[in-house]
Amino acid sequence: MLADEIAQAQARAAIQAEERNLRHEARSRSQSTSHYTSSSAQSHNLRSITTMEDHQYSKIIDSIPIFSGNPHENINDWLDIVSLKFDIIGYDSRQKRRFIPQYLVGNALKWHLTHRDELSSWDDYLVAIKSAFPRLITTSRDMNLKLLRDRKQGDTESFIDYYTVIIDLCHKHVADM
Repeated sequence: MLADEIAQAQARAAIQAEERNLRHEARSRSQSTSHYTSSSAQSHNLRSITTMEDHQYSKIIDSIPIFSGNPHENINDWLDIVSLKFDIIGYDSRQKRRFIPQYLVGNALKWHLTHRDELSSWDDYLVAIKSAFPRLITTSRDMNLKLLRDRKQGDTESFIDYYTVIIDLCHKHVADM
């Protein structure tokens, strides 16, 4: 179902890109006195640009990180990344709210399923998810050491993400590390 929605969003983005290209092409034709072959070359170039834009949108969608709601994850950082990428794609608030569940797993997805009907606006959703998964701030050295000792790499967690969290915990444990 979510894959269909992504495909539809990509199709809409492609249509918008094609419409934009057609406007540019029409503007070029009205200003140009060149021959038909030049116009044909421009049309080919515009199609190539559209294909490149579609490829970029696909790469952006594929690079959106997953949020599980684990205490070591920072909801604010994650939402900043997701919002930025959704804005690049051109999603409006309704689309952002509709597509965000595909980037949730575990406790975060359970939370979403429980509250999805209550939170219809994007802004309400942001406030609610931030309060549901607050950033874990540890002040105790012992607590930081325990978090560091107990931290394991998740099954789907990339090494870079795991490494970044470990380094962050090390700095919290010993500030001049």
